[in-house]
Amino acid sequence: MHKFGWPLLGLALAQVQVGAIVPPHLEAFDEMGQKVSFGALRGQWVVLFFYPHDDTPGCTRQAKEFSRLLPDFKKAGAVVYGISTQSAESHRAFKKKHGLQIPLLVDQEGKLADFFGVKRFMGMCSRDVVVIDPEGKIALFRQGVSPDTSPREVLAFLRQR
Repeated sequence: MHKFGWPLLGLALAQVQVGAIVPPHLEAFDEMGQKVSFGALRGQWVVLFFYPHDDTPGCTRQAKEFSRLLPDFKKAGAVVYGISTQSAESHRAFKKKHGLQIPLLVDQEGKLADFFGVKRFMGMCSRDVVVIDPEGKIALFRQGVSPDTSPREVLAFLRQR
């Protein structure tokens, strides 16, 4: 059993269930080295989009669309984070090259991916989306999303709440 109560399946956890609570002590660091604590994010919607690799065509389109829609996500009461297994340096270069406005969390060891049940292959995350509600509960988990439509789909989900 994983320390948060989910059984381990190989290298990754089983898919996290909608309604499960994200522990407030779960944390990560963004591309600038700033700590992001999930406990501190309570009170707002949190969108996590896991993507395979910085600066690849699909990942770039997805990150640019999330950045373009960021004002709409803010109006919906949500913060957005991109997550992949690349280094902070890679994330900084990716953001700069494409003018991205969203913070990118560093998950080089795959701890966040494993916690949320995001599959990894050859060191890369699958393209999945997790939405956490203001109480810290998983409200949505989608695996294998489209890089082109997922930002608008997540925004539509939030607008229905």
